[in-house]
Amino acid sequence: MDDKAMKYPPMRLNRYLAACGLGSRRTCEQLIREEHVSINEHIVTDLSTVVSPHTDTVSIDGEPIRPPLRHVYIMMNKPKGYITTMKDPENRRSVASLLPNSPRRIFPVGRLDRDSEGLLLFTSDGMTAQGLSHPRFGVERFYRVDVSPPFPRNRLRSLERGIRIHGEKFAVHKASLVGNRAVGRQINMVLRTGRKREIRRLLEGHGYDVRRILRYGFGPLRLGSLSPGETRHLTDSEVSTLLSREPVP
Repeated sequence: MDDKAMKYPPMRLNRYLAACGLGSRRTCEQLIREEHVSINEHIVTDLSTVVSPHTDTVSIDGEPIRPPLRHVYIMMNKPKGYITTMKDPENRRSVASLLPNSPRRIFPVGRLDRDSEGLLLFTSDGMTAQGLSHPRFGVERFYRVDVSPPFPRNRLRSLERGIRIHGEKFAVHKASLVGNRAVGRQINMVLRTGRKREIRRLLEGHGYDVRRILRYGFGPLRLGSLSPGETRHLTDSEVSTLLSREPVP
């Protein structure tokens, strides 16, 4: 299916070129340096240049470029023990080894740390990846977290208010216990950001050990019955719903 338009935020020119299939960001930076790239008919050589995909015309040697109309969208149930990277110089187990062969270069949308599990999205669509990851869009991530000792229901609001660690605030958008109990070992959490080890740092800051983190939802997508290590391509309906998201107010 053809990709629907999404109101992408402005992005660095090298990222836009990579999304158009011009190669790695380093390759795209070389194209910029060598004066092959123009925006609205003006040659650009500044690597810090930002492009607005829906209002600017970007060209290579005078030929306008756009991202391809068909992209790859793959969902994975990431197992514990795999790092979220496509290449690892230390030869650790990575999610790249679990992916099917793709006609396009694909990359993860956001990350899950090595000890976390669950829904991980991959795509060849750099602009959509940027939009889904950008805080302005407030895309919700849904997690089920096992903790020790049991967490009391009357402390859930403290997770939503958040805490500051070394001057940085960590908080969840929503938190609830699994099951109708006064205390529980499983917490459902909804986040609208994707900072590194945010859930672990938040709960450890409250004095709790994190035993397991499972992401079961990302925006409108749900993990469903996908087994650990398995992948599948998104349906046309899922892609359409994913691309039609609007930014939060």
